[in-house]
Amino acid sequence: ARANLAIWRDEPVRERIAALGAMQEDRLAAFRDDPRFARPRRLGTIAALDLNVSDPGYLAGLGPELTRFFHGRGVLLRPLGNTIYVMPPYCVTAADLDLVYDAIRSAAEQFA
Repeated sequence: ARANLAIWRDEPVRERIAALGAMQEDRLAAFRDDPRFARPRRLGTIAALDLNVSDPGYLAGLGPELTRFFHGRGVLLRPLGNTIYVMPPYCVTAADLDLVYDAIRSAAEQFA
């Protein structure tokens, strides 16, 4: 616990969080006009967007298929039904996020 508190005290954690939020927002912007997606949104460092499919919803069978699709591309994401959540660690790089959002675009090509 002390080590964690020291990190928050001594390192620019708040700045990293703000930068991550901005990177998420920049990448979500590309999905706002894409009809294959609905409701691109962000709260803090967490982003989410809904893949427009014929069977939407939290319990849609698409969720496990998306999970396998993303894992096959080396990306760990948490789709719940047709909603794709992006919850990166604070140490994520811009290149890492590009890989994630490229995988999301590829998922739309296959599933939407």
